[in-house]
Amino acid sequence: MIHHVVSWTLREDLDRTASIDRIRELLVGLVGTVGSIRSLQVVENVAYPGKNQDVAVVAAFDDLAGLDEYQVHPQHQAAAAEIRGMVTGRAAIDWQA
Repeated sequence: MIHHVVSWTLREDLDRTASIDRIRELLVGLVGTVGSIRSLQVVENVAYPGKNQDVAVVAAFDDLAGLDEYQVHPQHQAAAAEIRGMVTGRAAIDWQA
C-alpha cells in the first residue's frame, strides 16, 4: 500500500473555510473517477495555526503505479491546477506500508 499526503498553506487573502471546502470538493470528487484510489480524505488543520499548514489530502493506493495513474489523470491535473491558485506553500510525502 502506498500512502500519499500533500499539505498546503492557503493564501491569506482567500476565505479559509471556502477554500478548504473547494479543495475537499475537488479531491473527493476524484474518488470513483480515478480507479486506483483506495481511500482519500481531505483534512483541516486544527492546531498551531501559523506554524502548521492549513489543509491536507491523505490518500492510499495499492502501489506506485496506482499513485502514478492518479498523478497524471486529467481530472487530477485540473484539480491540482485550481488548488495551486489557492495556496502559497506545499509539502508532500509518499511511503509504503
